[in-house]
Amino acid sequence: MFEEKLLRELAAVEATGPILSLYLDVDPKKRTAEEYKLTLREMLKQIEGEVDPADSEAVQRYITLEYDWSGRGLIIFSRQAENIWYALALSVPVRSGVTVARKPYISPLVELDGLYGRYAVILVDRQGAHFHLFQMGEVIAEDGAMGEEIRGLRKRGGSSMIGMRGGAPSLGRKEAAIVQRNLRESAKALSAFCQKHHPRRLLLAGSEHTVAQFQEVLPAHLREAVVGTFISDMEAGKVEIREHSLKILRKLEEERKKALVEAVITAAAKGANGVIRLDGTLSAAHEGRIQVLVVERDYHEPGYRCSGCGYLTTQKLETCFFCGSSFVEIPDAAEAVVTQTIEKGGAVEVVDNDALGQTRIGALLRY
Repeated sequence: MFEEKLLRELAAVEATGPILSLYLDVDPKKRTAEEYKLTLREMLKQIEGEVDPADSEAVQRYITLEYDWSGRGLIIFSRQAENIWYALALSVPVRSGVTVARKPYISPLVELDGLYGRYAVILVDRQGAHFHLFQMGEVIAEDGAMGEEIRGLRKRGGSSMIGMRGGAPSLGRKEAAIVQRNLRESAKALSAFCQKHHPRRLLLAGSEHTVAQFQEVLPAHLREAVVGTFISDMEAGKVEIREHSLKILRKLEEERKKALVEAVITAAAKGANGVIRLDGTLSAAHEGRIQVLVVERDYHEPGYRCSGCGYLTTQKLETCFFCGSSFVEIPDAAEAVVTQTIEKGGAVEVVDNDALGQTRIGALLRY
């Protein structure tokens, strides 16, 4: 099970040699295990010469002998020569990719945690509520509240709710009062649940009318934590609840990345803490100024790296004006700046192709 403290542990890891960071989509609904194994072999072939063969062998051995193929995403960090090994099987999807650097490439994992980490789904009806705390697609805590039964007394087939044809006003008022009391008790129980487990976001599920009533009785801080709602009933299973919630959270992530891209472009246009295009981004990375690097998924560009200080550039220079060393040609300066940003403590956001237009890459800067 993924725990948030793992992120802090991984962030503190630094090796003297290359660490293999592997993200593999293993969603059984998309492809077979054998097809994913083939994808893995192709990914490892791409980094031959950059990574210790012992790490590639350890990954393939784990996939063949230990992994049970029960999840939708697999993340591995390996540096066998220094006893570094982490294997995380997740119930949420990941985007396949492989990176080699002296620190684990944790930005995609940080992104997953930000999207799917520690959120609660509350199923609510007129009598009570069920609470499900999710962490990376897995339920890690449950609770709930159950109030007074709503008998729904009716006369001659009419509704007992006020305003409904055939309803008895006295019975409607009584039923409405019970519902309101139950909703308040559920809200009180949810407050206690949140104080104990500290979910970052809340999703509400139930009938449209009941969910709206429940939101009205929530304390302000919980109401602000609600990021989405969906229609469901109290008998919904955990898988159904999870799939509904993941769909909502993915949409929120798309909106967040769109806002991030706009922030980068706007900051760069104003000459503030933003930069766009590869050369400017490479310079900022060398200075350690990148806070968030934003790069399109399939963007690749050749370049040059200083053999002394590691300065990256797209220009063919004889000597480095920082340290005087010579340059070596590299096949992908865009990927190199991703690694450099990670090693210097920056975050990396991979966005859809064409999200940044012709600039393809940019960053928000620390200063």
